[in-house]
Amino acid sequence: MRIELHVFIHNSADDAISAKLDKLMALVTKEENLVMSKIDDLTAAVTAEKTVEDSAVALLNGIAAQLQTALASSTPDVAVQSVIDSIKSNTDSLSAAVTANTPTPPAP
Repeated sequence: MRIELHVFIHNSADDAISAKLDKLMALVTKEENLVMSKIDDLTAAVTAEKTVEDSAVALLNGIAAQLQTALASSTPDVAVQSVIDSIKSNTDSLSAAVTANTPTPPAP
């Protein structure tokens, strides 16, 4: 995002007005740069959070799959099966929360 401000002075004889407008332009430019920096920081933070959430989902899916594979040759104990089911449920909840709270990118 970029903010553009164009000023046309009809009477350039008034140096005081011109000086004030120059100061105003400098302030607007400074604020624009500050806002853009904050937006960049926020974008980086959201990207990092998404990476962490995706990693957590992959980890939980991997643990559940490994437990299921390890117990595939036998009937899992009720307690072990409960842990597997709990991991799958937590993974589904985390995935649903991430999906629900991820904004849809705007159309170009």
